[in-house]
Amino acid sequence: MGKHKIKMMMREVVSRSLWHTGLWRLVDRLTPRRFTILAGHCVVDPAVNADLPSDMKITGERLEMLLRVLGRRFRFVTVGEGWRSMRAEDDERSLVALSMDDGYRDNHTALLPLLERTGARATVFLESRPLTHRRVNWSHKYFWMLQAGGLQPTDLATRLGDRMGGDLGERCQAAVAQPEGAAYRLKRILKYDVDALARDAAIHAEFLEAGGSESDLCNRIYVDLEEAQTMRDAGIELGGHTVRHEVLSTLSPTEQVREVADGRSATVELLGDEVGVSFAYPFGRRWDFDEHTVAAVRAAGFESAVTTHAGTNLRGADPMRLARWMLDETTPIHHLVAEACGGFWLFRKLGLELAE
Repeated sequence: MGKHKIKMMMREVVSRSLWHTGLWRLVDRLTPRRFTILAGHCVVDPAVNADLPSDMKITGERLEMLLRVLGRRFRFVTVGEGWRSMRAEDDERSLVALSMDDGYRDNHTALLPLLERTGARATVFLESRPLTHRRVNWSHKYFWMLQAGGLQPTDLATRLGDRMGGDLGERCQAAVAQPEGAAYRLKRILKYDVDALARDAAIHAEFLEAGGSESDLCNRIYVDLEEAQTMRDAGIELGGHTVRHEVLSTLSPTEQVREVADGRSATVELLGDEVGVSFAYPFGRRWDFDEHTVAAVRAAGFESAVTTHAGTNLRGADPMRLARWMLDETTPIHHLVAEACGGFWLFRKLGLELAE
């Protein structure tokens, strides 16, 4: 049996034992004060996000259950409030924040009423370009073509490879040779392994040829300025998420500064200084940002930044690399509770990472 499979079995045993026996409450009292950040993208709302990938979405019913369970034991905060509280040590209770990336319209249509029902708090990280120019990043055109546009990954791989030239045609075809997971393998090549300008031009041309409208797509899936203002006024923290959601580590240091700083200045101008407190790295894995990115985030004036690596955050955590636990419809409650109560943290102290 492989090491990964053994680790996954241990994760199940530990988290289920803590949850079903109630031992998580004792562990919560015995471990240091923690700040656990949940991370997602969308709450299911077919009118606005039907063609977004399923792993980006969670139903309102499922999310409400998770928030209600965690809210009985932990204090809900925004990301900015949570880090300030941890730094000041002004409360004995451990903290939980819900965060959503990108600024999708369901955060207004579906998430906002859910927060009002549960009393939970949330931070929504906004790309600035959808607000200022009503434009979407390349990945949304890509998934639109595979869903609403009716293209198969094999067809799209051929067309994009032909447009971009070089050896990309063969590489794109190799990515879709096996049907299962083909769309994500092709997306990974487009995300990391091609020139961004060439990719964007090729995808936009295919998007238009398939009958897509960028303004219509943006208006359907992203919040507009009025909706963002309503969310802010309702107590949702709005944070930074760059201008156009690029993999920052693939950009030059100068381009990174521009993406981070221009994104912050645009949203602050539209929505106020409180938007410039918290930041989320696009995609958020260790290889998606670098030391130049961290320096750009600090220089722009953000107090904290979040990744997409699982974990909980203690007072001594690096505020520019805060851990988050990603949510989707399949996320088990016992895993979240094991993280939030400090159970997985205890194993990290022993050198065993059960969360990833």
